[in-house]
Amino acid sequence: MKLNNNIAWTVDGKIINKTKYKEAMEKITAATFKEEGSLNHEWYVAEDQESIHIYERYQDADAALAHLKVWSQFATLFLESATMDSFKVYGNVTPELKSAVSGATSIMSRYGGFVK
Repeated sequence: MKLNNNIAWTVDGKIINKTKYKEAMEKITAATFKEEGSLNHEWYVAEDQESIHIYERYQDADAALAHLKVWSQFATLFLESATMDSFKVYGNVTPELKSAVSGATSIMSRYGGFVK
């Protein structure tokens, strides 16, 4: 069965400043859309309008590392707008990426499955 080298991650947290959160989402999404290796960048909010879930997927570890450079431009704005209670990384991360996401709640390596 076919697999891929995609790296994905999820962020869960709470909005603490709705105005800054909307600004962060718009700026980060616009910048990420321009990245060659970005595949998914989806922001969700729960019914309470405070709990958030962000899903991101990148072509490979190099694309994920490139995104982190973009993220660094907006990190302060994001962290002023929301908490990051959970940051989970999925895929076969390289040593460089593992170091770059050392603050992750968990890193989940691929164990099986398929991609169509």
